[in-house]
Amino acid sequence: MLIVINVDDLGLHPAVRRAVDELAEIGVVTSSTMLANGPDLSESVLLQDKHEALGIGAHLNLLRGKPISNPDHIPSLVDDDGLLFGNYSSLLLRYITGRIRLTEVEKEWSAQIEYLLDHNVRLTHFDSEKHIHAWPGLYNLAGRLACKYGIKWMRRPFEHSSFLPFNKDILRVNFLKFCLAGSFPEKLPRTASCVWGIGNQKENLTPELFEKYIETYRPEIIEIVCHPGNPAHGDGPLPSDFGPMRVEKQWKEEYLSLSIKRWLEIFEKIGATPVNYGQIDPRTGEIK
Repeated sequence: MLIVINVDDLGLHPAVRRAVDELAEIGVVTSSTMLANGPDLSESVLLQDKHEALGIGAHLNLLRGKPISNPDHIPSLVDDDGLLFGNYSSLLLRYITGRIRLTEVEKEWSAQIEYLLDHNVRLTHFDSEKHIHAWPGLYNLAGRLACKYGIKWMRRPFEHSSFLPFNKDILRVNFLKFCLAGSFPEKLPRTASCVWGIGNQKENLTPELFEKYIETYRPEIIEIVCHPGNPAHGDGPLPSDFGPMRVEKQWKEEYLSLSIKRWLEIFEKIGATPVNYGQIDPRTGEIK
């Protein structure tokens, strides 16, 4: 079994960069996905050279902050201030009512990918802010862009779950499963068998719960989706133009959880090898 432990939102804030740096050093985190428009991008890109075993992907973003594209060229994606809308529900409503143009999504995502490449990021995979690339139509588009840019892996945010206990995280898991039903791009990059961590966050991001999940579903390749952060005095707040974000409330608990040795002990117990996507052969699903 191969396991990718991926931290989302690299480039957002120094707390995320610090967590990725420290958790990669102890071998628990193997991967992270980067926001091209994140205010901490210039410092965060240095981590790929510091940690040879750390893969960096693109965290495609339609939701938060200033777009990479000229706002005048993507009017269906921005508000009157030229910012991405910053509110998930508002963006989803605009999308399902046909007010988001796919041509503009392609333009902005392409700009983000090229911006990261221009910063010498060696991209290993794609995922997206709030898993928006899983929405019908956008999943196919993300797959086409992966093929265009030679990206061999893309997150398919499919997490096994029941409908109980009923809470926001379980609702999100099942909404994404509904979105993904029947979505198989013609030239789909390779995906992990499933993910874990969308429904289990904060206090539920524990090695014991992960072990139970593995014992039940036994995937060949699995990605842990997580959002640790390690804030320090003087870091400053989250960027105001990114809109309201709950992720800051997850940072410390997930950082402290991932810092314990129990994760590596569980990986060894279940016979899982921590890797990043760039280390896996997309044809065979085995380590290169």
